[in-house]
Amino acid sequence: MDRFAEEVAALMREVAAQEIMPRFRALADHDIEEKEKGDLVTVADRASEIWLTPRLEALLAGSHALGEEATAADPSLMSRLDDDTPLWTIDPVDGTANFVAGKETFGVMLSLIERGEVTRAWIYLPVTDELAVAARGEGTWWHNASGAKRLDAGRSPAEMSAQGASFYVRFMPDGWKSAITAHAEGIGRKSSFLCSAVDYTNVARGNHDFVTYHRMLPWDHAPGSLILSEAGGVIRDMETGMDYAPRNLKGPHLIARDEEGWHRTADAIRVLRGHL
Repeated sequence: MDRFAEEVAALMREVAAQEIMPRFRALADHDIEEKEKGDLVTVADRASEIWLTPRLEALLAGSHALGEEATAADPSLMSRLDDDTPLWTIDPVDGTANFVAGKETFGVMLSLIERGEVTRAWIYLPVTDELAVAARGEGTWWHNASGAKRLDAGRSPAEMSAQGASFYVRFMPDGWKSAITAHAEGIGRKSSFLCSAVDYTNVARGNHDFVTYHRMLPWDHAPGSLILSEAGGVIRDMETGMDYAPRNLKGPHLIARDEEGWHRTADAIRVLRGHL
């Protein structure tokens, strides 16, 4: 990692140690709220975002932050996506429902967007102290207790095997929902981590094949999109054929380990959509 990436990674580890992990499996009832039905927020989410925001903005002069919890309180902040001011996206605890349930599948996700393009990304998994870091044009690196290695999500067709898939259809329009659900019935190994930090790093590491999403909120997808694409993976809208961009907030997106796998699965889903 270069110095800039290391400074951000250090902030992620510090906020996890200070605001997140001391509250893991130690939340009181009053520490948990429901922003809307089924959408939880905890004191750890809010405290982490408040801690990270000024520190990230100080790292890059003139930058602003777009945090999940601040935007929930003030939706007008989403307009920051529309100008070219450098923008940090902050998901302080991705997988909040898992965090509340005491499950280990949660993470901290950050990205830097410049002129509408994700240029840097970080995903940190505090329980295992594992970190994915990407910079545009420089690849994705996975850091854990064994050291650092460059990620290659794809394999040659002869080496590919069914690693499993996650099909999230909650926000899908009916036609896409039906087609994806029908396609999923033929997949042997399915999982539902309900955590973008885990989904994206699993695919980027070659441990998972496919994931589908429709609601593309930037703090959920900007970090993973760069981490995946710099590892050789694909994130693309099946309807428009356009690669993910942080200003596109919805669409039936398929993420895959490689180009060939993306086309094979997207084509199968499109055929089903045409017949249903």
